[in-house]
Amino acid sequence: MGSEHHAAADQAMAHGDFPGAVRSLEQGAAADPQDFDAWMKLAALRRRGGDLAGALAAANAALDARPNEFIALLLKGSLHEAMGDAGRAAEVYRAALFHAEGRTDLLPPLLQQLDRARGLLERYRRDVEHSMTGLAQLEPRHAARARRFLDNVLDRRPIYHQAPTHYHYPGLPDVEFFDFDYIELKQRLRDAFPAIKAELQGLLAARPERQQPYVDFESGQPMAQFAPLNRNPDWNAFHLIRYGEVDAELTAACPATMAAIMGGGQPDIAGLTPNLMFSLLAPHTRIPAHVGVANFRVVFHLPLIIPGQCFFRVGSETREWIEGEPWVFDDSIDHEAWNDSDQLRVILMGDLWRPELDAGDRQVIRELINAQAFNSDLGAL
Repeated sequence: MGSEHHAAADQAMAHGDFPGAVRSLEQGAAADPQDFDAWMKLAALRRRGGDLAGALAAANAALDARPNEFIALLLKGSLHEAMGDAGRAAEVYRAALFHAEGRTDLLPPLLQQLDRARGLLERYRRDVEHSMTGLAQLEPRHAARARRFLDNVLDRRPIYHQAPTHYHYPGLPDVEFFDFDYIELKQRLRDAFPAIKAELQGLLAARPERQQPYVDFESGQPMAQFAPLNRNPDWNAFHLIRYGEVDAELTAACPATMAAIMGGGQPDIAGLTPNLMFSLLAPHTRIPAHVGVANFRVVFHLPLIIPGQCFFRVGSETREWIEGEPWVFDDSIDHEAWNDSDQLRVILMGDLWRPELDAGDRQVIRELINAQAFNSDLGAL
């Protein structure tokens, strides 16, 4: 748009001639459809004159000239809001907030507009959730899945998928925590918690030298994000069973622990599984985000010593460990752990078959991995 059209519009505005300003901007925008500023001014003037539909058309033209410009998206969202279309306003505001993310050069008026957009978006999400009366009628497993669906659609949490480093068995759903499976095993672990904790404390007192750094890469192996923890005692383990090899001394010292996990569905693949260990994380230590080698198994945790400020994230869900309360999760989904306390954190952890796999699936997995002469350098958990 030529500067003369902008000047004419500004002069008309200075004299209170809003129709004249609109005409000048319309003429200039028609001559130069890529003039973003002209379309934005025109949208503002049309809105001031009560022409919401015309203002929206101008905002859309501004976005054609400069796609994904968050200022234009904010304007467009506010127009949908003024027109009573909360759903469309929320959709556009979400895009505006996304494209404004990380900007550090915004003046207070724009920051206020972004805060207003966040407020409307959150109110809209609450209204949608409150309208879903069918959620209350679902049994717990289905209700949990439905709420995850709701959160995903409303952009409350990112979506994570299985991404094992080596073995992906097809057809298995993305489940971060298996809260409705392994019920008997979890109860056995709860019941045995005092005895298991006592056995751990016995090892700490009588066999401290049997701890090993959990991360133990050989020379030449790629370490990636685990380099700071390689052979580092900040993350140690008492390995009761490692790659299927039973430590006779440690397991003999932990009969209650071994009894609690017997029959719990641990995989039996030569050179790879089962695995069972006490995992010791030093104060102020973080295990970086990573994924496991296979999605055909999952991992259980039984928290034994939890000083507080100890957290675990799988995918988009973060939980705090509670002593004596086990959970099972899919370690082929991106996960991480951290101990922000001043004391040691210890859990019992081991691997299990995925609950969906039947005897035929398990045999195929065993045969394939055995045929490959699996190299334990890939890692256990």
